[in-house]
Amino acid sequence: MPQGGSDCPAGSPLEQVRLLYTDLANHPEKDFGWRKGRENARLLGYAGTWLDRLPDSVWESAAAVGNPFSLGPVNAGESVIDIGCGAGADACIAALMVGGSGRVIGVDCTAAMVVKAGENAAVAGLPQAGFLDAEMRQLPLPDGIADVVISNGAINLAEDKTAVLQEIFRVLRPGGRLQIADMVRDPGAGDSACRAAPQSWANCVSGTLDPGAFASMLNSAGFVDVAHAGFTGYRTAPGTIGALFRGVRPD
Repeated sequence: MPQGGSDCPAGSPLEQVRLLYTDLANHPEKDFGWRKGRENARLLGYAGTWLDRLPDSVWESAAAVGNPFSLGPVNAGESVIDIGCGAGADACIAALMVGGSGRVIGVDCTAAMVVKAGENAAVAGLPQAGFLDAEMRQLPLPDGIADVVISNGAINLAEDKTAVLQEIFRVLRPGGRLQIADMVRDPGAGDSACRAAPQSWANCVSGTLDPGAFASMLNSAGFVDVAHAGFTGYRTAPGTIGALFRGVRPD
């Protein structure tokens, strides 16, 4: 889910994110107040072949808020970057899709998740997937490296979403696709439901935007064919809901 790498002030959103997702990596059996794991992925429309092919360890710390693969195909031989990869479930699925001739790079700020993601890819027999401990607003990757960027429940966790989207745009090749599942404010909820306490940032609440505002940010970052493709039904609070977005870096 998060951003990562550098030191951060005590109590900051980034520290909150790291603490929560370190806990999720180390104690996946805990109840965190939102759905996770294999059954959650099934409810979000993940294919049965993925659910059966990947071992339990891949799913236990997976906190998907939607299915980014529902937004378009990932093809054999392509290069994919997973922003806020967590324990690597989506990165492993992408690795199955790109095959041995492709490449997947997962990026996450929580060291325990990066370690777990690497272990999960190894157990699943997917050497084409690798993982970096880094912040998504400063990706340690060259320009135009990716055919596809995916993300699942992560960008809402960033304080500087503009910087994150600019970085995603930079690492995509011309014509590259962006496929995102993320938490947004539910337009159907009242204002009181959308007001979140500061400590709820890491739970994908305080950092959420209106879906229209999020789509507008994608356009401002340079993406074309931007679309809010619908809601997923996933909730982290009464005023939030999972949503799907796509965009393309123009040629």
